[in-house]
Amino acid sequence: METVLIVDDEENIREGIKLIIDWEELGFEIIGDASNGEDALSAAERLDPTLIVIDMQMPKVHGIDVIKQLRGRGYKGYFIILSGYSDFEYAREAIRNNVTNYITKPIDEDDLLKTVKTIKADIEKSKKEGTRLGEIKNKAKSVIVRDLLSGIPVMEENLTSMNLLYPRYQVIIHETYNVGKEDIRYRLSDLISAFLDEKCYELSTVERNECILLKGRTAISKFEDFIMHYQKSPIESDSPLDNIFIAIGNECDLPSEIAGSYDRAKWLAKRRFFCDEGEHFIREDKADFQSVSDVRDNNAQKDLWEKVLNAVAFGNRNMMVNALDEIYEYVKKHEKESTDACLFMTEIMLSLKEKMTRQYPVLSEVFDTSAGIIEFIESRFYLYEIIQYISDTLDIAMNRIYCRQDGENVIEDIISYIDRFYAQPLTLEELALQFGYNSGYLGRLFTKTTGCGFTYYLNECRIKKAKELLSEGKYKVYEVSQLVGYSDVDYFGRKFRKHAGLTPAEFKKL
Repeated sequence: METVLIVDDEENIREGIKLIIDWEELGFEIIGDASNGEDALSAAERLDPTLIVIDMQMPKVHGIDVIKQLRGRGYKGYFIILSGYSDFEYAREAIRNNVTNYITKPIDEDDLLKTVKTIKADIEKSKKEGTRLGEIKNKAKSVIVRDLLSGIPVMEENLTSMNLLYPRYQVIIHETYNVGKEDIRYRLSDLISAFLDEKCYELSTVERNECILLKGRTAISKFEDFIMHYQKSPIESDSPLDNIFIAIGNECDLPSEIAGSYDRAKWLAKRRFFCDEGEHFIREDKADFQSVSDVRDNNAQKDLWEKVLNAVAFGNRNMMVNALDEIYEYVKKHEKESTDACLFMTEIMLSLKEKMTRQYPVLSEVFDTSAGIIEFIESRFYLYEIIQYISDTLDIAMNRIYCRQDGENVIEDIISYIDRFYAQPLTLEELALQFGYNSGYLGRLFTKTTGCGFTYYLNECRIKKAKELLSEGKYKVYEVSQLVGYSDVDYFGRKFRKHAGLTPAEFKKL
């Protein structure tokens, strides 16, 4: 609804104007009235109505002076002038102040209705034209942003007119993927507005890369705070960021250098495949940025899978884990592209399958088909997922070769260990090495045996102990946090509330 302010020194006329036509049907809502020029100025500034219906002969401030002052203060709305005098001087002054709607008293219902309809039509036309101009400007800006990212020169006056000229820039490339979450997808561009003003960044897609161009030092600083926050605290599985990977280009000072920041971010985005588990950000100060070798040892592949074969032959899980770690580090160092890395890992896995099934025919049903192996490896987002896949398969193979049990006894030992040492910084990876298992396999075995994941069980154990300590009343919340294994009291608070339904302070008070 558009809004209306009625200004007249006679109350019966003000009330009559409110009733003489159906304002609501015409798309207007009367939001106030005033009985003199001073009150009209105050109400207009406070309410900012779309339309002001005003009498010329007003106490304190004349109607024409009200219009002049409001125009001088930047008021862009509409006026309908009411006057009991057919004085052309009023009309002429009104025209000078961009007012063309002039009605003489007594007010004729048809005249007022026709005038209000004309104003409504003009408002709708202006909105449509404004929207169309905005769309044209946004399209033009999108083209300029793509040109900047692509290295195409842009004139400075165009940058200025499009609000793109800043003393500092940085390009971010982000991608979204799903890992075990069907039909749940988040994009960084949907989240960034929560901590950055829309004027501080531009969104664009170049070469199928979803890009964010940060404009100005403030935007870059706020984005860095956002990154640092999530690097200090682990990203939980239900966080929107759990499905997002971010490549951060270098900062630059000139518009002509934006393309270089984009190229750096693009190179880093390609290294996403080689990041470790839990890594969601990569930037140019990563250790492997300059360490990718162009030299590849032709005998390395054979040596690596023979180490794995020897580990399986000895039935030694620790040896197998170490051999797979060597493969992991070798591929990260020697393969620049994910496609080459997948090919390398496929060759290793097929070689292991061929050698082991020939030596142990009973393993033929343990390994997937060759086509299945290729399809799985080529569909992975990360190298570590392939390593886990190979490790899990070899764990099953060793159990089959040596007729081992399904591992329920080791889970009992691990649970006992957690119950005693919950306050220590326990990780599944460290326990896996300590008990001689692959972490991926052990995690799945733990979930299968207990009905919940390792992290969930550890948190439950810690929260249970935290409740006991809080109930004693001897410790402060931050002390309990440290006693049960949480160095970050805020993170402890979130976990406690998630598991107990109350904050630690609320639980202690109860």
